[in-house]
Amino acid sequence: MEPVRVVIAEDEFFTRQGIVTLLNEPSSGCVVVGQAENGLQAIELVEEHKPDVLLLDISMPPGIDGVEVIRRLRRTGNTTPIVALTHEKRMVKAVEMEGGNGFIPKDKYQMFIPTLQCVARTGSKVFINPETTDAFNRLVKRVEAAELNDLEMEVLRLIGYKNEEVGRRLHKTLGRIRNLVTEIYFKLDIPQSGKVSQRIQAIDMARLYGILEEPEEDVVEYD
Repeated sequence: MEPVRVVIAEDEFFTRQGIVTLLNEPSSGCVVVGQAENGLQAIELVEEHKPDVLLLDISMPPGIDGVEVIRRLRRTGNTTPIVALTHEKRMVKAVEMEGGNGFIPKDKYQMFIPTLQCVARTGSKVFINPETTDAFNRLVKRVEAAELNDLEMEVLRLIGYKNEEVGRRLHKTLGRIRNLVTEIYFKLDIPQSGKVSQRIQAIDMARLYGILEEPEEDVVEYD
């Protein structure tokens, strides 16, 4: 899986460099593609690099603050996921109202990677509590432990379609696709019993993981 491409906007040099070092660790699944020290630079770098997510300090004097950065990007139709860095709870609502995707307190370094991964890959909004990022982080570990091969990952991406359609897209027989789907259920430890079918559970997992190709209503596979 390609690393999440991040633009960082933070006016404090040492804070910014600490975050860059954290995110550029090979195990983080992220890579920093741009660094801004003020709001205007942040907008320019987002437009230039088209990152998967913008990690944005809300307070960046002098010039425009982070909320204004979000406002200007959204007014131009830019949909880049944005995660705000702030200790000020009063600013969180403004971030959400202007179109931000979430926030991280500056001292919660353990939340940086899972939050950025979750927001960038799924487009989720993460405010108030870390339940979404926790669920995403658990799922990432589950998928990694399953060691799905490339073909199985492709089937998981297309799991919302009927098996016949998956086979057509991947140039595989129907029997081969059925076997692959069964293997995915097994590797991901998706329970067979319960109110929710294995297929629906797999669809939900692929959606949360950020890889699901959403099919048209008439080609959905529910079982």
